[in-house]
Amino acid sequence: MRKKLLVVLMFIFSLTTFGQDAKFGKLSFEKAVNLSGKQRMLSQKIAKIIVLKTIGANGQNMERELKSAKTLFNRNLTILKNNSVGQSAKVKAKIQAEAKEWSRFKLALGTARNDIDLFLSQAETMLKRCHEVVLSIEEASNYNKQISYSAATDQLRVETVNKAGRQRMLSQKMCLYYAACRSLKNGKKANVACNNYVSIYNEMNRVINDLLVNELNNSEIDLVASEILDVFQTIEDNKSKFVDNKMPLLTILKSTDKMLNDFNRLTNLYSVQK
Repeated sequence: MRKKLLVVLMFIFSLTTFGQDAKFGKLSFEKAVNLSGKQRMLSQKIAKIIVLKTIGANGQNMERELKSAKTLFNRNLTILKNNSVGQSAKVKAKIQAEAKEWSRFKLALGTARNDIDLFLSQAETMLKRCHEVVLSIEEASNYNKQISYSAATDQLRVETVNKAGRQRMLSQKMCLYYAACRSLKNGKKANVACNNYVSIYNEMNRVINDLLVNELNNSEIDLVASEILDVFQTIEDNKSKFVDNKMPLLTILKSTDKMLNDFNRLTNLYSVQK
């Protein structure tokens, strides 16, 4: 009799435990992926501003943006660390690796003008460490949502937040390499930078098509997506100048910042959707 009672109690406990929402500390996994994804974007935004400064773009607004991006990166990293306490060793190791790379990357900001190509490589390493954190959290989400019997759409939401959030980063990376292409001007290094920003644009163009048919979409998401399409159309209408790096740098800066804001809105809508 006691054994039967113990089995029943364990069954009830398992239902109670698995019925709870999977969490990343105090954050939902959707919000954790969104937050970690912002680190990817901030790393490229910071790199973009540094490269723009090396080619003569200065001003108080740019300095404020740089300071703001660095402050946000630090705070987001702290939030991720604090909420990862109960997570897997892999997640914690990836966050720690991002923190170490961030310390190195901040030192590189002051020497970027000495070797733009080297700085771009350092920015890529910083981005890689940030992306690894996103993937580790997404993986943890998949595991937790499986053992909590969450609906399939719950994990789709996490994956969509990652996909939409990645476009925020790519908007800044595209501007970074557009500016680097203009800075390097000639030679193999310039060709790599010039080909890179065109490839990034093409990838973003493909992904927005995928997002347009996402089953999570609603009227509010569709509205934001249509605004993003308007920005893409501005570049499409001047595609040859864009590819040849002959569009005004200010136009690219404004267009990519608009993409950033719109993709950020889109990602946030996915992350809070229920």
